[in-house]
Amino acid sequence: MTKQIFILGCWLVISAAQAQVSVALSDNLLVLDSQTRSSMFELVNLGSEPTEFRLETDKLLLGTKEDASTIIRWAPARALVPANRTVPVRVAARPTPGLAAGEYIFRVGVTAEAKPVPRRPRPGDDAEAPPDGISVTIPLVPTLPVTVYLRHNIEAPMIDIEPLVLTPDDKEVMGYFPVTKRNPAYSFVGQVLVLDKATGQRINSGRLHLGQGGSAGSRVNMPRAQTPLQAGAQYCLQVWDHFPGKGEPKLVVCGG
Repeated sequence: MTKQIFILGCWLVISAAQAQVSVALSDNLLVLDSQTRSSMFELVNLGSEPTEFRLETDKLLLGTKEDASTIIRWAPARALVPANRTVPVRVAARPTPGLAAGEYIFRVGVTAEAKPVPRRPRPGDDAEAPPDGISVTIPLVPTLPVTVYLRHNIEAPMIDIEPLVLTPDDKEVMGYFPVTKRNPAYSFVGQVLVLDKATGQRINSGRLHLGQGGSAGSRVNMPRAQTPLQAGAQYCLQVWDHFPGKGEPKLVVCGG
């Protein structure tokens, strides 16, 4: 089974409308290696009330072959973020002596909870409530995972690209480039960019993430609404083995 690419925006937002909680993460995916031993993401409070963030290690990964919980340091575990402010969470790798080469994974769940707001009874509230009583609302939002990959003494994993596949009967997608991980056991986190070769127009761009194990295949789509329809047009997929992509792409494949 293949997966389609999802282009990421600037913020990963979680919210609970009835509780009027509006919080976000600046990112949910970090990659550490021998050149980049530390990184960070931000807890973002988009709401009008202080919000407490709680972070807990994903216990499902503990003790597995790829578990990086003993070699990843992170802080803080709790943070009260003022309204319309951010707080950084810093993550660092401390590989142990003799650690085998490979890719290790660490995941932490982020939950946000707004501070309880007392409210005095108003006309129309339950008549049996004590006259001097108050009610308290404790809004909750779902837990979001943040994934950290530690690549220890290995090159950045790469993918292979197959020729462009046109989809004339698809109303949403004009075509796609199939991509496959070279090493199914490792993740791929990189930049992809689809261009009109003649004009240089960007058709699709963003981060492609293929996790460890599981399906090795995916596809980079060419949305019909963003793809110029002209006879003889050629389209090129450029791939970097890191995100955001810098310098020359690692791989380029064109088709039309």
